[in-house]
Amino acid sequence: MAFNAQGLAPEGDFIVSSYSGNGNNCIKMAGPTLTHGYVAVCDSKHDNGPAFAIQPKAWKAFISFVA
Repeated sequence: MAFNAQGLAPEGDFIVSSYSGNGNNCIKMAGPTLTHGYVAVCDSKHDNGPAFAIQPKAWKAFISFVA
């Protein structure tokens, strides 16, 4: 199922990692307390572009893998 970022969480709820430098080439995420129990993920360059929702346990596994 496809979503857009604004459909998952308001723009102000998304955060960008402090590791992303100027924030132009990264993803943004909104935490599960803001998105009905899911982590919302979208491209930082497209505020209302495609997005997806992932279960918190899967998000933690992904972050552990890439960190």
